[in-house]
Amino acid sequence: MMFVSALLIAFAVALLMPVDVSWRLTTTGLVEVAPHRVDIASFVLARLGFGPSSRRKITAQRIRAVEALSALAAELRGGQPLGVALLNAAGSPPVWPATLAALRLDGDVTSALRHDAKARPVLAALAACWQVSSASGSGLSAAVDRLAESARVAEDVRVQLEAQLAGPRATARMLATLPLIGLAMGMLMGADPLQWLLGTPPGLLCLLGGVLLTVAGMAWTSRIATAVERQL
Repeated sequence: MMFVSALLIAFAVALLMPVDVSWRLTTTGLVEVAPHRVDIASFVLARLGFGPSSRRKITAQRIRAVEALSALAAELRGGQPLGVALLNAAGSPPVWPATLAALRLDGDVTSALRHDAKARPVLAALAACWQVSSASGSGLSAAVDRLAESARVAEDVRVQLEAQLAGPRATARMLATLPLIGLAMGMLMGADPLQWLLGTPPGLLCLLGGVLLTVAGMAWTSRIATAVERQL
C-alpha cells in the first residue's frame, strides 16, 4: 500500500515538474529561446497538437521569418538587387522557397510570397509591399525596413505573452495531479480507493470519466492560451 502511494505521488510530481535537458533549440539575435523542457503532461498534449513541442515549432518558424525580413532589409539598404537580396536573405532551408522558385522561373513573385505566407503569415505583408512596389515603381527598401521592425516588435510582444501564459498552463498541470495526490492520501489513511475504482463497475466508470475530464481540461486550457497567442 505504501509503495503504491509513493508511486502515485512520484507520478504526480513527474506530471507537475518539467525536467531541463542540456540543449537549446536555438538562440537568435531577437530572443533567446528557453531550454527545452520535458514532462509527461506536455508530452501527452504535444501528441494532441496542443503541447510545448507544437508551440516551439510555430515560434521557431516565426523567428526565422523575422530574421529573414531583417536580413532582406539589410541587403536592400546595401544596394543589392531585389532578386539577389531575396536569395541572400532566405536562409537555409529557405524561408520563402516558392518565391525563390518564382524568381528562377521569372514567375509571379507576389503570388509566390502569398503562397509562402501560408506557413509564415508575416510574409503576407511582404507580398503586399512587393505588389505595391512593382505596380508603382517605388523603392522597396524603406517599406521592408519598417516591416522588419514591426515584426520584431510583434515577436517581442509574443514572447512576453508566452511568459504570462506560463502561469495558467502550470496551474492546469497542477490541477491534473490533484486526483493522484488524493488517491495517495486515501491509501496512506488506510482506505483502498484503487480497489473500488478498479474492482467495481461504478468505480471504473468514475475512473474513466475522471481521466477523460482531466485530459479534456488540460487540452481546453491549452487551446484557450494558444488562441490568445494566435490573435497577435
